[in-house]
Amino acid sequence: MSLPADPKLVSLWAGLRLVVIDTETTPSPDGGPLRTVSLAAVTCRGGVMRGTWHTLVDPDVPIAPAASRIHGITDELVVGEPRFSAVAQQVLSVLEERDDERTVLCAHNASFDVAVLRAELARVGLDLPDVALLDTMGALPALVGVRPASKSLEGLLNVLGLTNPQPHQALADAQSCAQAALLLLERAAAAGFDDFDTLHAQLGRRTHTHAVKPNRRAFDAASASASAPASNLSATHLEGHSSLLGRRPSRPQLWAWSEQVRECATLRCEHLTGRVSEAQAPARVLLAELHEVLDERISVSDTAGTATVLAALLPLLDQMERRGSQSRRTATLRWEKSWGPRLSALGRCGEDAQSRCPACRAQETCALDAWPEVVGAIALGDPEAAAGTLLGVSGARKGKGTYATWRASGVDARVADAALWRVVEHQKRTGHDDRAVALERQAWASGCRHPDLASDYAGRIAVAGKKRDLTRALKVCDDAFAARAGSTLEGWTRLLSRRQQVAGRLQRLNVRASGAFDEDGNAIPARAHTPQNPRRTRVPRFARP
Repeated sequence: MSLPADPKLVSLWAGLRLVVIDTETTPSPDGGPLRTVSLAAVTCRGGVMRGTWHTLVDPDVPIAPAASRIHGITDELVVGEPRFSAVAQQVLSVLEERDDERTVLCAHNASFDVAVLRAELARVGLDLPDVALLDTMGALPALVGVRPASKSLEGLLNVLGLTNPQPHQALADAQSCAQAALLLLERAAAAGFDDFDTLHAQLGRRTHTHAVKPNRRAFDAASASASAPASNLSATHLEGHSSLLGRRPSRPQLWAWSEQVRECATLRCEHLTGRVSEAQAPARVLLAELHEVLDERISVSDTAGTATVLAALLPLLDQMERRGSQSRRTATLRWEKSWGPRLSALGRCGEDAQSRCPACRAQETCALDAWPEVVGAIALGDPEAAAGTLLGVSGARKGKGTYATWRASGVDARVADAALWRVVEHQKRTGHDDRAVALERQAWASGCRHPDLASDYAGRIAVAGKKRDLTRALKVCDDAFAARAGSTLEGWTRLLSRRQQVAGRLQRLNVRASGAFDEDGNAIPARAHTPQNPRRTRVPRFARP
C-alpha cells in the first residue's frame, strides 16, 4: 500500500513503525503483578494498519470473576493456550527495531499496558525494550485539538467518529486504538508537525517505556475509567432523587414522581433504577406509571430514553398484575406480545453520550438487549419442572415441546432461546450432564442461537481436539454470531472468547509460532514440528521364516 499523499504526513511517518498493543488481565491471587490473559499487537507503517497479532494466554493463576465480567475470558477458555513464557519472544520480536526504522509503542492508557508487559517479561527473565511511547490517552489528543468527554478509549473513539465493535477484547481494542492513533497523527500533520521527534518532544512526561513504572493500582484505575458513565445531571435534578415515593402515595405525589421519571428518561439518568427500587408503593402502581412513560418514549422514537426506563422497569416485571386466573407465564407472554415488537423496532442506542442509556455508557448490557432474558426466565418459571416439556429430546415429543410452540406462535426468538438456555444451565448446575448434553444438542438443531448455549456447545464439540471437531466448533460460533444483530448481551463476549480459543487450537494443529514477524508486523508461522528422521514401523506383508 502506498504512503499517504499529504507531504507532511509522509514526512511524519518516514522511518516510523507504530506498534499498538492492548492487554487483558487478571489480578494475581497473591497480590503480585497483574497476569495477562489476552494480548494483541497491531503494526502501522506509512499511515495505515499493516499487520495484526493476537493470542490468548494461560495466566497460570485462576482468572478472577471480576476480570472475566470485563473481558469474558474464563479459566475454561485458556486451557491449552500458551503461557506468557511461550509468547515472550514474539512480544520482543514485534517491538524489535529494524534497520532505518524506528519502533514506537502505542496504547491507550499506555502506562497500564507497559507495566503489565514489563512485569510479565521480568517474570521470565527478560526486559522490555526501551522504545518511544505514544499514549492516545495522554497529551496527543489535546495537542491536535481533540477533547474527548472522558479519558476512556470509548470517549476518544466517539469524538473521532469511530466505533469499537468488541470493547475489552484485546484485538478489537488494539485495532480501534490504532485507528484513533492514525487519525490523531493525521491531525498532527495538518497542524504542521512533519517530524515525529518534534511531535514526540511536545508530549511531555512518560514518552519512553523506561519512564513507566509498574503500578498495582493500574488495573482498578483502568477499569474505573472504562466504566464510569459521563454524567451531566444538574444539582436540581439530583436533589429530586432525595424524595422517596411512600407506600400509599396520593395522586399528586404519584404525578410528581412520574414527572421525575420522565425527567430521568430525558436526561438518561443512571439513578432512575435506584429511584424505582427505593419506591415503597406497590409494584402494580409503579409498573402502571413506568409503562406510561415507556409508551411515551417509544412513541417519540427515543431509544436511549426507552432503554433508561426499561432498565428500571424490568426488575418489577415478575410482580406484574394478572387477570383473573391467568398464569404468570401467560401474563408475561402477553406483555412480550404487546411490548416486544415495539422495543425491537427501536434498534440500538446511539454513539454519542446523549443518545446512549446509562448501561451503554458504562459498557454494560443495554436493557433493549436484556429484556428477552428477563421475560424468558419469568415465562419459564421453575427450570426443573420445565425440563421435560420445554424441548422434548426423545420419543414422539422430540422437538415438539413448549419451545417449538412459542416459536410457532410468534414469541420473540430471543425470549424462547433465553428460556431454553436457562433449562440447559440448570441441568448442568444440578449435575445432570447427560440430560444437559442431549438438551443442548437438540436445542441447537431446533434453531436456538443463544450465545451462552453456542459457547457451551462449541466447547463440547472442540473437546476431542481433532481438526474436524475444531472446524465444526468454529462454525457453531460463526452461525451464532450471524444472529447477534448488534446485541450487547454479555454472552456474546464469552462466545467471542470461545471462538478465539477454538481458532487458536485449530491454527496450532497445522502451524507453530516461529517468533518472527514480517516487515508489516504479521506473525510468520512455521510448520508443526516433524522430526528430521522419523522412525516408521512397517508391518511386514509376509511372515519371514
